[in-house]
Amino acid sequence: MSRGRGGLKLSRLARWTDGKYTNDDTLHVCIRDDDVPKLQQLLRASPAPDINLAHYDSELGPPLHFAAWCGNLDAVDLLLAAGADASITGFTEWDYTAIAAAADRGHRDIVKRLWTCCPPERYLQVGQGQVCLVVAAQHGHASIVEDMLEWWNGWPQDVMIMALRVAAREWHFSVVNLLLKRESFEQPTLQDALHDAAGLKPLPIFQLFAKYEGVDYADQQLLIALLIDAGADPNSFAYGTTPLILAVASNSILTCALKTLLEKGADPNKTDGSGQSALHILTAPVPTSQVSDGSQLLNETAIHLLLQYKASVSQPDSAGECPIHWAAYGFDLRLFHIYLSSQPGTDRDALLRLTNNNGETLLHYAAAGCGIEVIEYLLSQGLDVNATNSNGWTPLMCALTPINSNAVEETIPKTVSEATRSAYYLLSRGADPSIVTNEGWTPLHALATNFDVTGKAEDLAKDLLLRGADLEARAPLLSTVGPYASWGMPWGYRLRDMMANPSAWEMAIRHDMTPLHWAAERGAVGVIKALLANGVDVSSMDVNGAFPARMAVESKIMKTQASAADNIINLLFLERQGNAGMVESMVEG
Repeated sequence: MSRGRGGLKLSRLARWTDGKYTNDDTLHVCIRDDDVPKLQQLLRASPAPDINLAHYDSELGPPLHFAAWCGNLDAVDLLLAAGADASITGFTEWDYTAIAAAADRGHRDIVKRLWTCCPPERYLQVGQGQVCLVVAAQHGHASIVEDMLEWWNGWPQDVMIMALRVAAREWHFSVVNLLLKRESFEQPTLQDALHDAAGLKPLPIFQLFAKYEGVDYADQQLLIALLIDAGADPNSFAYGTTPLILAVASNSILTCALKTLLEKGADPNKTDGSGQSALHILTAPVPTSQVSDGSQLLNETAIHLLLQYKASVSQPDSAGECPIHWAAYGFDLRLFHIYLSSQPGTDRDALLRLTNNNGETLLHYAAAGCGIEVIEYLLSQGLDVNATNSNGWTPLMCALTPINSNAVEETIPKTVSEATRSAYYLLSRGADPSIVTNEGWTPLHALATNFDVTGKAEDLAKDLLLRGADLEARAPLLSTVGPYASWGMPWGYRLRDMMANPSAWEMAIRHDMTPLHWAAERGAVGVIKALLANGVDVSSMDVNGAFPARMAVESKIMKTQASAADNIINLLFLERQGNAGMVESMVEG
């Protein structure tokens, strides 16, 4: 609803070319401009206007409803005296009665005037969200709510529950406090109200953001504490298998709510269906607004709150992954030390050597996240640069793979620059470039999965070849078969699991592919240049008879990068062979 003076934007009260308002507009214009003499004149006219007829613009509704909305008590009195019906609906898209319109805007004097116009039961003959008590509660008008409770003790329980929940959803502490004092609610209702209160406010209609004032956060804290004291359980599940504390930790707007939940006994180590705790969630950036794809931040304040209440950084999820594993992946060294320092001396040494269920160390995670500072620190603490997990992955392989997920969600893959920088550092500290995983992947294969149209990885690819990498080594490549290109790749044990059932991930396995095939499929121009410089056979085929050039043409990734695909074809053939006919046959073959 567009709102301006008096709550509505009245631009549709347009003048004709002679500067006068239309007959349909005049009553509403008088109400808006508080022109009581003109309104009296119009109401006494013969024939008298139909004052119960809604304005042709349904947003403005009947004159009485519009006057109630605008807070014009004199106009309300005149219209009621002229026979206006207070019980009809039709104001705005909410289809309010007149009293609901006044309750929405907080016009207490008009609510009092309209209350006597109909039996209270008549105000229940609307949708539950349009009941005047519910509307007053939703908009935080505690005095009006109190008036209505005093005037009538016949409010149905379902209406009272609705009033409680809409007030909780909007963080209206004063209204909820009043309702709890005046009415008895069962524990499930209190539980639902707590979930409402601990969540984000509803978005206003036609808007992307709710408005949060400084006092709102204090109200929310008071409200959460009030509901827990009344019998709501802070350790309940907000939805499905997601504990309330995890739902609250997932958005920085709710940091004050997190604090109150912890103060009121919420378990900081409560986990969801996959065994993740709030400290797992907070190793990744969380939204700072209502919109999940908007700005994000690493919520250090929430981390400190949880650690203050003894949250565990070593509590494993169902895969054996602990919060400190993902901290090594996603944090800089300062934040990583916050997790690490939560444990005293000897326990800290044990933390550094934690592995998940598949033998992946903190160094695997740090390398996967390309955090040079954390990698350097972990190596200084004695972690093995060539430690292998259950399917033969070392930190070097983790660093080279374009990972596009953290502990919580899919992300933009790390850049090829980040991957090469981390790989060079690991190599300088003794990483084995000849490693071959159980899937047959080598560091050269992993490097070839990085989209690299500018050729930034060429020097590293040449370095790997100088260190003995086999430029013809064949290995299975995961390729997208779904509607969207996959820019990232699974790493470590996740690759093994995905290869066990690729169709579930809209992927397919292409067997016995050389690094050149991989690079053509993934747009790894730097790797292609290095392979060409070392005499790779551009006419090699995979088991299905596909040349590398055909891989580039058919790749879902390269279909979004037509000029890059053309560049790869030129690199593979035109510059090497000067034979356009050969190009055509290899692209089509």
